Amino acid sequence: MEMDFQAPYNKWRACPNEQLYTAPIVAYVPDNKKDVQRNLQKEARGCQWLVLWLDCDREGEAIAFEVIEACTQVNSRLQIFRAFFSTLRPPEIRQAVANLGRPDPRLRDAVRARQEIDLRSGAAFTRFQTLLLQVGLCRLLCIMGQGD
Repeated sequence: MEMDFQAPYNKWRACPNEQLYTAPIVAYVPDNKKDVQRNLQKEARGCQWLVLWLDCDREGEAIAFEVIEACTQVNSRLQIFRAFFSTLRPPEIRQAVANLGRPDPRLRDAVRARQEIDLRSGAAFTRFQTLLLQVGLCRLLCIMGQGD
């Protein structure tokens, strides 16, 4: 999934930069990932369990919840588990299967908070810097034009 500002805040000149720090944000499945979402939903329809085997870090946990969201849209009865592992050696895989846990929403929330901070501060700074350079370039061109 991706995050972006809701309209009109996703337009560069629609609002002052400081409004980006409180503007509404939307999470969505981008067009180039819709096939992945449809495939997950197709598979989830006939399942009883969803066992998530994603990287055992915060980003993996955030992706796990994205998979959960896609799958539970079509099958709300899924029993959801998470495998915890650090290598793909057979003993560790067996250990992970024997000790399935639950996804941790706190880790997902930590990733979402970082993503939101990155989006807000990155967009505000990039817009500020780009527009400042455009104004500066226009002034420079005007000055150069006056000297002719």
